[in-house]
Amino acid sequence: METAINLETKEYVYVLYKEFVERCILNDHSVLTNEENIFSLENLDKVKQFFVDGSIKGGDNSYWDKIKSQFKDADYNVRLCFTHLNWLWYLPANDITTGAKNDTPFRILETSEFKQRFEQNKREQFYPKEGIGSAGQYHKTNKPFEIDYLMLLCVKLKQQVQKGTLATVQEVNDYIASHAGSLFDENWNMIEMESYEFLKDRAFAMQNLMFHLAKPEFYEPIASLQDKKSIKLNFGSLINGEEQIDGNHLSIDDEINLIRCELTRLEVIQPGESFYSPKLWPIWDSSLRNLADDVMALQYKKAIVLYGPPGTGKTYSAEKLARAFIRNHFLHKKENLKRYFTEGIQNIDGRIHQLQFNPNTSYEDFIAGYQLKSNGDSSETVAVKGQLFDVIEKAQAETETTDAAGKVKLPHILILDEINRVDLSRVFGEFFSAMEYRNKSINTAVKGISLNVPDNLYIIGTMNEIDFSVERVDFALRRRFVWIPKGFEEESLMQMLNGDFTAEQVENYVGRCKALNNYISNQIEELGEDYQIGHAFFAELSKIYKEHVNLVGKNRPKSKLLKETKEILWKISLKPMLTAFLGNTDKSAIKEHLQKSAKIFGVE
Repeated sequence: METAINLETKEYVYVLYKEFVERCILNDHSVLTNEENIFSLENLDKVKQFFVDGSIKGGDNSYWDKIKSQFKDADYNVRLCFTHLNWLWYLPANDITTGAKNDTPFRILETSEFKQRFEQNKREQFYPKEGIGSAGQYHKTNKPFEIDYLMLLCVKLKQQVQKGTLATVQEVNDYIASHAGSLFDENWNMIEMESYEFLKDRAFAMQNLMFHLAKPEFYEPIASLQDKKSIKLNFGSLINGEEQIDGNHLSIDDEINLIRCELTRLEVIQPGESFYSPKLWPIWDSSLRNLADDVMALQYKKAIVLYGPPGTGKTYSAEKLARAFIRNHFLHKKENLKRYFTEGIQNIDGRIHQLQFNPNTSYEDFIAGYQLKSNGDSSETVAVKGQLFDVIEKAQAETETTDAAGKVKLPHILILDEINRVDLSRVFGEFFSAMEYRNKSINTAVKGISLNVPDNLYIIGTMNEIDFSVERVDFALRRRFVWIPKGFEEESLMQMLNGDFTAEQVENYVGRCKALNNYISNQIEELGEDYQIGHAFFAELSKIYKEHVNLVGKNRPKSKLLKETKEILWKISLKPMLTAFLGNTDKSAIKEHLQKSAKIFGVE
C-alpha cells in the first residue's frame, strides 16, 4: 500500500513534475486543467513567436506589462500553453508566495472569457505549498530568460516524443539529464541568431532545477551554478585524484555527488542533509561563489591585484577571498573537517594582515630604513625593519599545517590596499625578488637586514584603475602578479538590494544601472570602461530608500517613494561623480552627457 503524499510538503513537487511529464510532454494535455491539445508543439511554436521572437527588451515596463503587449493577439490555447511554462518556473521555488503562483494563470489569460473557461476546467492543487528550496534572486530577476530556456527545452523534448525516441517518464528524465546542459549548443538553429547570441552564454537556474527534478537522487536541489562551483572549491580536497567515472571526465555534478558521499562516509553529515544546512553553509558560503577563479590565481601565482573602478568592492572582495583561501587550505586535511565542526578555524583574522597605502608610504615604512635614536646624552642611527617584516615573522611562526605530512603551513594573507597611491617600484624594492625566490634571503638596501618571504605568505593588492592605468605599471610588477579586473557586477547589485524592493523593481533598476554603464563605456569618448560606476554606489539606493521612508512616512505609493529615492541618489552621488570624471570636458558636452545619463538612469 502506497503512502499518501502530503500536499503541504515539498514531496508534492515531484508528484506534480511527474504529472507534467506524463500529461504535457508525453501528451498534449494540460496539467493545470482537464483540457487536451494545450501543450502541443503547435502552441509552443506560437508561444515562441510571441514571447521570444517578439520580446520587448529593456524599458520601464514590468514583466506582466510586456506579456500583456506581446500576447495581445494570442488565443486561449496559446496563453494557457505559456501559463504552463510560468507554472514550471514557479514549481520548485519555495521563496515565491503561493498567492503569486495562483494569480499567474489569470494574469496571462487576462480576458474574462478566458478566465471563466479556465475556472470551469482547472484541476485543484496544481501548486504545491512548499518548493524544493530557495531558487534565489537571480531566478526571479532572470525570469524572461528562464522561461525562454524552459520553452526551448520543452520543444526539444516534444520533438523527441514525436520521433518516438522518448515514450516514458524515465526516458524523458534521462534525456534531460544528458541534454539540458547543452541545449543552446545543440539547438542553436531553433531561435533567431540575435536571441541565440544573447542566450547561449547565460546561466539558467532552471537548468540546474530541471536536473534535480529529473534525477533527484543524484542532482542537488541547487539552482545556482555559482553555488555549485563554490561547494566544489571548498570541499574539492575530499575527492582529489578523482578525475573520471567509467572513463568519462567528471562534471561538476559528478564531483558534488562524490563530495556528498565522502562527507557522509566521514559522518560529517547525514544522508540527504542539504548543502544549505547551517552545518555546511558557513564552509562554502554562497556570498563567496564568484571567487573560485581568484582563489585559483592566488594559489598558483601567490600574488594578485584586483583592479577596477571605485565602488566595485575590491577591498571587500580581497577580505572575503582571504578568508575563503585560508579556510579552503585548512580543509585540505580531511581530518580537519571534523575539527572544523567542533572548533572552527582558530584566529582566522590573525592570519589576514592589511596595510593601507597612501602617498606618504615609503620604502622605509614598508621594507626598512634608518632612524635616529637617542641613547642617553648621545644619539645613534639604527637600522629599523618596516611593516612587512612583522607580517613575514607571523607567517613563518605558523604552526597549523594543511597536509598529511605536516610540512605545508596554513596561509597568511597580506592585503595591500590602494597600491596605486604609491610609487610601487620604489616602495617594494627588493620585495619583488623575495616574492619570486621564496625562502631565500635577499639583502635590502639597509645594511644587516635581509628579506626572506616564506611559501605560506600570499599577497592581494587592490588598485583603482581610474587613478593608475595598468598599462603604466612597470614590467617587474606586472609579471609577478595576476591582474584580475573587478567591474560592475549585476548579480552583486541584486544581492545588495536584498528584500527592499520587488523582483520587477530590482530587475528594472539593475537594467538601468547596466545601461548607464554601457553609455559611459561606449558613448562617452572622454571616459570608457575604466570609468564605469561600481555596484556599491548603485546599492546605496537601499540605504537612501530607508532613510527617505523614515523622513516622509510610509503612507505614500511605494513606486513614488522609489522614484524619489532614485532622484536623491542621482543628485547626491551619481551626477557629482560623472561631473568629476568629465573634468575639463567642454561645459556644453558635460551638460549633454549628464542629461542623457539621467534619462538612461530614469530620473529625467
